[in-house]
Amino acid sequence: MTLGKVAMFLGSRTVTTRRIVYAALVAALALPSPVWAQRDPWPGSWRGTVSTAQGEDTGVTLTLNGEPGAYTGVVTGFAPGREIRLSNIETTDTELTVEGAADTDFGPLALTYSLTLDERTLSGGGRITLGGHGFDVTIALTRRRRAEIPQPQVEQRIGYFAGSWTFEYLGGEFPPLSIGTRSGTVTFADIPYGPFVQGEVAGEVFGEPYSETWTIGFDEATQSVVWHEALSTGQHLIALGNWTSPIGITFLTVPMEAEDRLFVLRRLMQVTSDTSFAVTDEFSVDGGPFQRLGNGAYIRQN
Repeated sequence: MTLGKVAMFLGSRTVTTRRIVYAALVAALALPSPVWAQRDPWPGSWRGTVSTAQGEDTGVTLTLNGEPGAYTGVVTGFAPGREIRLSNIETTDTELTVEGAADTDFGPLALTYSLTLDERTLSGGGRITLGGHGFDVTIALTRRRRAEIPQPQVEQRIGYFAGSWTFEYLGGEFPPLSIGTRSGTVTFADIPYGPFVQGEVAGEVFGEPYSETWTIGFDEATQSVVWHEALSTGQHLIALGNWTSPIGITFLTVPMEAEDRLFVLRRLMQVTSDTSFAVTDEFSVDGGPFQRLGNGAYIRQN
């Protein structure tokens, strides 16, 4: 796919309008990435150890995405390349309870953690069951300051997206940008002869199935991203992204015209690890202030 083909998605707007749109996008993307306040204490990666009564320690990472009432997450570290998907996550202001399970070479593995938050530390007890054997554990996890440990560094490359991801998106029903809270899978495959992948979405919204096609392109020289979504509504969402930071991508869409109004979507994609990322969407109508639209959490399946 060439830049000429991408430009064809812009529709029938005049050349002058296109130049104005592109100038606005380039100016916006040239600005430093915005720092959006994160008041929720839970999302992110927590690292530490799980210890048994016999003094055996295992280094683990707990990664949480989403927002209250809609968290998703994984625990890694029990085996190379092995993830334990969390099936239940409950929080209060200072308490976190998680449950998860996975199949291993030694039989079914299940865990339950009950943790207390103290500033940047999570600690508490839990129980792990492997096959027919269960044992109690203590857990100590920390989200350290950047000065102490660097944030996860994900290599910027189009291959990051390749494969299948499950997702949960919690957001408003706001045509033409969003059909509402939804879930499903998106599977990306390489497009030959270019730095692009194409993803097929199979999802569910309000109990009904829907499908979409997403195309992503990445220019390593400029670390810029082109994101195109052929939405289930028949609309096309086109965005330019800035991936100069290995921990996040900022996007701004080409204005979408509907019912004589212009809609712009702004997206922050937090690239938390090789196996998960989260998105926060905001929108503006006719140049007005940006408002929150929704949040999505994506976890790699393969």
